Amino acid sequence: SEATGVLHLVHAWPDQGHKAAKHGVHPSADMVRGCRGSQYVYRYFKDTEELALCLATMFRTAFPEFYLKYERAFKAGKWTVVDPGPFLGRAVVWKLNVLPHQDGLDEGPAVIFPMGYFSGGECYLPDLKIKLTYRPGEVIILMAGALYHAIGNWSPGEGVSEEGITPGRVGNVWFFPRSSYEVLKDKPSGWAVDQAGG
Repeated sequence: SEATGVLHLVHAWPDQGHKAAKHGVHPSADMVRGCRGSQYVYRYFKDTEELALCLATMFRTAFPEFYLKYERAFKAGKWTVVDPGPFLGRAVVWKLNVLPHQDGLDEGPAVIFPMGYFSGGECYLPDLKIKLTYRPGEVIILMAGALYHAIGNWSPGEGVSEEGITPGRVGNVWFFPRSSYEVLKDKPSGWAVDQAGG
């Protein structure tokens, strides 16, 4: 059957069930999984570097104060050198439905955008009573921890790409975990790597 799932690529966050201030912050398991995990993660960040710079510019324009906060803490917490930031975490959600939720563990705004070949998949913001078009190439920057948001039903397109990729929807969420921010906000650049996350 078709693979579905969520990949969390977070440079520095607390281990599940542990307090960041007491136990430190570490790369997410998906960042270092298996004998080749870090190589694939490096390649992903390298391949998305231009996109990251574009999204950073959009974010800096929309939320300049948060951009400065994120950038400083990102420099303290980043684990791989090829990610220009300022988002400490990225979630890749492939071929799953997204029900109404808040991302209450985020520090502030998140950037979300879809990829893939599909129909439907509008973005719903029930608190604001609006539905937004949400197609590949469109970006939404929102306070994901404060606003409920959901993705409408979607259907995969037809056929398989030349690269052998089946159609469907891939959601991307670029964010900054609040617990990580609290640990990193006053730390110098490179701190998480130099101090093994505290």
